[in-house]
Amino acid sequence: GYIHKHHHHQKAPSRANVDAVNVHPVEYFLGEYNHLWTLHLVSHCLGVKVHGVASILFLAVGGLLAGLNHTRFDISFGRLYDSKAHDVHHRIPQSNYGQYTMFWDNVFGSFRPYDPKDRINPMAQLHPETGKSLQYMERITNQRSSAIPSKKSD
Repeated sequence: GYIHKHHHHQKAPSRANVDAVNVHPVEYFLGEYNHLWTLHLVSHCLGVKVHGVASILFLAVGGLLAGLNHTRFDISFGRLYDSKAHDVHHRIPQSNYGQYTMFWDNVFGSFRPYDPKDRINPMAQLHPETGKSLQYMERITNQRSSAIPSKKSD
């Protein structure tokens, strides 16, 4: 909804972690808290001892994968991870909710496969100066021009 909507102004993110953390402050806080909560559950509830270096590595890998999700690189690790799946989420926000794996999307039916034809959609590409999708920039320009009253000449 409203909080995650900000992140989807870009239909084809390409600036890695700059785009990955371009989120509402509440979403950023909750997203980072989820990583820490996972470490807490593993160490306290499952009784697994988690070394401090392993915790840092877990957070670093999460940041790396989130960054790769927001690039134009096509990177996959078998069926476990595919950066193109997150591209689909940016174009069709009601699909591919998983950040690192599409397991739950497959379980709940929200998975949509990547369509290579989408990549060449010129309106899904980024404006070089703003980093926003060209479609978004066109919409903003049209809104601004319709909001400006035209002057009648005498």
